[in-house]
Amino acid sequence: MQATWKVHPADPQRAERLARALNLHPLTGQLLLNRGVHTAKDAARFLDSNLECLVDPNVVPDVARGVGRLRRAIQQREPILIFGDSDVDGLTSSVMLYEALRGFDAVVRARQSNRIVDGYGLPASLVRQVCRSSTKLVILVDCGTNQPEAIQQLASHGIDTIIVDHHVPLEAWAHPYALINPHRDPSGPLRELSSAGLALKLIQALVGGVTDARFTACLDLAALGLLADYAPLIGESRVIIEAGLARIVHSHRRGLRQLCEVTETTKADPEQIARRLVPRLNACGRLGDPGAVWRLLLSERDANGAFDEWMAQTQAAHAATKQLHRQIIPEAYEQVNRLNFRDQYVLVVSRSGWHQGLMGPLAAQLAQRYGRPTIAIAMDEQHGTGSGRSIPCFNLLDALKACQGLLVRFGGHAQACGLTVERKHLEPFRALVNQHAKAMLGRDGLMKTRMIDLELPLSELTSRWIEEAERFAPFGHGNVRPTVVIRGVTIETRSPRSAILAHGMIRLLGKGAALSDVTPTGRYDVVATPTSVEGVLGLTVSDVKGSTALSGLGQTSGS
Repeated sequence: MQATWKVHPADPQRAERLARALNLHPLTGQLLLNRGVHTAKDAARFLDSNLECLVDPNVVPDVARGVGRLRRAIQQREPILIFGDSDVDGLTSSVMLYEALRGFDAVVRARQSNRIVDGYGLPASLVRQVCRSSTKLVILVDCGTNQPEAIQQLASHGIDTIIVDHHVPLEAWAHPYALINPHRDPSGPLRELSSAGLALKLIQALVGGVTDARFTACLDLAALGLLADYAPLIGESRVIIEAGLARIVHSHRRGLRQLCEVTETTKADPEQIARRLVPRLNACGRLGDPGAVWRLLLSERDANGAFDEWMAQTQAAHAATKQLHRQIIPEAYEQVNRLNFRDQYVLVVSRSGWHQGLMGPLAAQLAQRYGRPTIAIAMDEQHGTGSGRSIPCFNLLDALKACQGLLVRFGGHAQACGLTVERKHLEPFRALVNQHAKAMLGRDGLMKTRMIDLELPLSELTSRWIEEAERFAPFGHGNVRPTVVIRGVTIETRSPRSAILAHGMIRLLGKGAALSDVTPTGRYDVVATPTSVEGVLGLTVSDVKGSTALSGLGQTSGS
C-alpha cells in the first residue's frame, strides 16, 4: 500500500522562538517541535544529553518503596527470586537486576518464563513452588501487573512482590508490595520507558546515582532492552539509549561482544542493533527456553562459562525461527487475500499448526505491509494464542478491552498486545474488534500515512541547517531522520539510483532506488533526507510522485 504524505503542521513563530533560545536555525526549531520538544530546557537535553540529564527515579510510583524493601532483603540476607519475561526487554531487565543485587552481595537467583509451556506471566506452578520455598521476596520483571491472584497467593504465604513492568494496568490490576509501572498515572512521566528502562531507574535509586559502577555496568543492557521494545528516541529513553549504544558494541560482556562480532554489528547505531541483534536474542524465547540468551548476556563474573555453547543455541534458535516464519508468511498472505479487505479495519489471521512464538513477528510484518492493525493467532483444538501489532493512530489495547467478554485473557499496550481466545469465539471476536475499529478510525484512518517534517523548496536547503539536523542522532523509533517534501522538481537520471534534481537555477544530486522509474520530461514531488558531506549538499530520496506543486504548505498529498 502506497503511503499518503502528510507534512507536520508548521508553527513558524514557536519554532523561531525555540531556535533563538538555543542559537539554532528556525527549521531546526520546527524539527524539535515535530518531536514533541517544546521548551529550551528540553531541547538542550535532546541535543546534548548525558547521564546527568536523567530524572530522579523516585518520580516513578513505588520506586522508593521498592528500594526500601530491597535494602531490607539485602541486609537481612533474605532469599530473593527474580522472574522475568522471555523477550529481550524482559531478559535484559532480569540480568540487570540480578547483577546489581549480586553487587550488594544479596542472596538472589533468577528464572525466566517459558511462554510456550506456561503462557505469559508468572505461572501458577512457579507460584506454588515459591510458596513452599524459603523465598521472601519476588521481583517480577516485564510481567505481573495484571496478575492479582498470583500476587495475592504469594502474599498469603508471607512473600512480598516487587513488579517492574511497563504493560498497561487493566481494571483488576495487581497490588504487590511495590508496583513500579509508570502507566499507573496516565499523565505521569517516563511512560515511554520499557521494563529495561524501569529496571535501570530502580538500580539508579538503589545505588544512589549515575556514577556508581553498578549503574554504569547496566547501561548496555538498558539500551538494548529499550531498543528491542521500540522505545522512542526522545525523553528519558533517548538519554539511556545514547549513553548505552557504544557500550553495546564494545560491551564488557563477552557473550554480547561475541554476538556483535558474529552479526557484524560494528556501529553504535539503533537501527543496526535492532535489526541484527534483537531477532537473535528473541529467538530462544520464541521457541520456549530463553536460558541460553540469559546466560549469554551475563558478565563473565556471573556467567561461569560455556559461551560457545550458548552462542550455538542462540544461532540455532534464530535459524529455526527464520525457517518457521518463511513457512507461515505465505499462508498468512493467502488468508488476507481471501478476506473482504475493504471491511477489515483490523486484520485477524489464524491457523492451526502455526507456532505461537512467531505470532508477534507475523503480526508486525502484516501490519507494515498492509498499513492496518493486525492480530495473528496460533490455534489448537480449543484455544488460540496470539499477538497483535498496531499502527500509530490506533490503540490496540483499547480495542481488546472492548472485546474482553470474548477473550480468555489479554494484555499489552497501545501498539502491541497478546491474547488468548476460545476457538468458538474467534469469529465473533473478529467481527467485534472490526466494529470497534471502524467506529474509532473511520475510512480515513485506514490510509497508510507517512509523516514528513517540512515542505521546502530546494533553495532553502543549507549546509548550516543540515549539519544542525545531524545533531538529532541517534535516529530511530520516535526520532527518524529528518525528511522534507520538495515539489515541482525536474529529475535528470544519471543511473538507476542517482539523478540531478533541479528547480530553477538550483541543482542537487539525489540518490535512492525511488529515482529509478522517473522520466526526464515530467515534474515530480519527492520526499528526501537532506545530507551534507564536507559542505556538499545532497538528497537521499525515498519516495517520488507526479507533481502537485500547487498544494499548500503542510497539506496532505494524495497517493
